Amino acid sequence: MPDGYSVIDVTEAERTPSASSGTDTVDLAAELGCTEMRPRVWDLAPGDAMSYHRQREQEEFYYVLEGPARIRIGEERLDVPEGTALRIPPETPRQVFNDTDGDHQWLIIGAPPAENDGEVLE
Repeated sequence: MPDGYSVIDVTEAERTPSASSGTDTVDLAAELGCTEMRPRVWDLAPGDAMSYHRQREQEEFYYVLEGPARIRIGEERLDVPEGTALRIPPETPRQVFNDTDGDHQWLIIGAPPAENDGEVLE
């Protein structure tokens, strides 16, 4: 492969549980060698939830790959249709969760690529 780009088949990528919530994730930053952003694909089975958290520095981009999905922003709970994108600033509390009978899949990208930037709130 020429220098300057990397490619991955996300459907075949290794999934590992998140350290804070146990939710399956594909660390695209590690797989692709990203240095300016932290993209991940999150797979939420029925009953799964990420930690309710906020970021210290990272603005985050959320995109529903498979849904409809659910997210809590502050105290508001939203139904998010497949194909929908959201931007959440660092200080805003958020939580992706699945209280439905179907699977949800999110693409979430944080920038700048700060390590251990999340602060669990509950």
